[in-house]
Amino acid sequence: MSNVERFTREDWLETGLHLLSDEGEKALTIDRLCQIANRTKGSFYHHFKSRDAFILALLDFWRSTYTQRIISRVEQLDDINERRRKLEHLAASLDGRIERAIRNWSSHDERVQGVLKEVDEQRIQYLAQLIGQLGQPDEAVAFELAVIEYAAFVGTQYLFPNADAAWMERIGDRVTQMTAAYNQVQNE
Repeated sequence: MSNVERFTREDWLETGLHLLSDEGEKALTIDRLCQIANRTKGSFYHHFKSRDAFILALLDFWRSTYTQRIISRVEQLDDINERRRKLEHLAASLDGRIERAIRNWSSHDERVQGVLKEVDEQRIQYLAQLIGQLGQPDEAVAFELAVIEYAAFVGTQYLFPNADAAWMERIGDRVTQMTAAYNQVQNE
């Protein structure tokens, strides 16, 4: 992007997420962001009042992009099985480096910890809802199955940090198959 092109708020936030995944949260300084973006501090301050305002916006952007937008895209589908497949596909395509960086950052920043907790809860609740719609009438069991699936998703991101999206999606399919098999056995 040349200096003549407008650098949007979203461009700053995308830059922040990638900087976070590449160098960690300590690199999220105004100077480093401006250096990576090849922009001035004035450009940064045009969009954010302070570094703290940027951090809060970054966390909201991550939540929106990595959770709310995905759920919205999945919800556009009418068929529940298609929703399930689309969710697996979109989850597998998430940048695991960003997900891990957020989790690592949350270990020592209460703001990040709070947002991560909300995101985890939203993701698990949505997955539990899908599991219920797919035939698990017991809400408590649907929630427990969702927790197991989500734990597998998060754990796989750490155990296989260099895995490609296609492999991650196949692992997600296997976990989904286990959930479906459990539901089938319980409903017989």
